[in-house]
Amino acid sequence: MSSVSSCTQLELFQPELALRKLSASYHVSFDGAYYSAPHHLYNETVIVRATKDSIDILNSYGQCVASHIRSYTRRQYVTDPSHLPDVHNSVFYDGRFDGARLRSWAKCFGNNTFQVIDTMLIRKTFEEHAFRSCMAVLQISKKYGPFILESACRLAISAGLYNFSAIQKLAKAEYDRVHKK
Repeated sequence: MSSVSSCTQLELFQPELALRKLSASYHVSFDGAYYSAPHHLYNETVIVRATKDSIDILNSYGQCVASHIRSYTRRQYVTDPSHLPDVHNSVFYDGRFDGARLRSWAKCFGNNTFQVIDTMLIRKTFEEHAFRSCMAVLQISKKYGPFILESACRLAISAGLYNFSAIQKLAKAEYDRVHKK
């Protein structure tokens, strides 16, 4: 009778390593999902160690500072609430954005843009999950101008659309309509 050696999961899947910078939302991107790390590591480069079932985040000394169950769902946030700063610390500082800063910036474009950004932030369990989308919406003004952004947000509100891709399409259509020659 031949003996079959048993293999562990670790032997079957070599960990994958990647360097990432911790974003203002206190998450790193890996394979389409976002994983939280302690907020004090903001803007630092960390090491992501991925196995079939888990994601570990290591600081620059190689110490594990966060562990998560790996997600294979694109654009999903995996967040440990203890990684986020206390509410009183979430003021705009060191180049970080928070919900108040994004709302303030949106208000500069108008009430419709403010309402879209506010709604996007409110709809998430953690505001930080909406930061990328909110920033992308506000950046539309660089391509199409502030008036087009405000108009696109007005149209988005009337249609109940509160996501970047919809607002971007509305902004392009509005720009094309206004600049039709």
